[in-house]
Amino acid sequence: MGEAVGARLQSLLVSRYVQLRRKLERIVGSSDGAQDALQETWLRLHSVDGATVVKNPEAYLLRIAVNAAARDHRHAGALLSEQDVEAMFQVPDELADPARITAARSEIEVLEKVLRQLSPRCRAIFMAARLDGMLNREIADHFGVSLSLVEKELSHALRLCQQATERSATQRRQGGRGL
Repeated sequence: MGEAVGARLQSLLVSRYVQLRRKLERIVGSSDGAQDALQETWLRLHSVDGATVVKNPEAYLLRIAVNAAARDHRHAGALLSEQDVEAMFQVPDELADPARITAARSEIEVLEKVLRQLSPRCRAIFMAARLDGMLNREIADHFGVSLSLVEKELSHALRLCQQATERSATQRRQGGRGL
């Protein structure tokens, strides 16, 4: 059950990545720090307890990322603000274990494979939205296609990514059978 909660949160992280990164950049004051914190958030979602109740998933993701950024800030030897210290106590500090790191790397490989299988246009639209942070209207104008086509291609790419990560998680739970 925890993996289902974690998978839903990971899916939300993927779909809201640009918006979360922008919010986090304003909080931590660094694009690199925000990206690092979101990567750590992805890893931490593997250990979400099945009993965890998440009333506001986006706020939950942001809190995990802020905590990760605060830890990174602390490890860099910088002084923490009172707010940073308080944020660190909101979510239990659990170091990434090798199994979680391996699982995250496996998921990245799965997602890379999905991206390679997308049509060039679908992949370019997906990358423009998720990596470059372009709005759907900007993408449509940039590629000279309709807004509805952009939405359709993004939906298709996201659905394939989610299906692939869910299959991968199921295979890991079953001990790697079917790989």
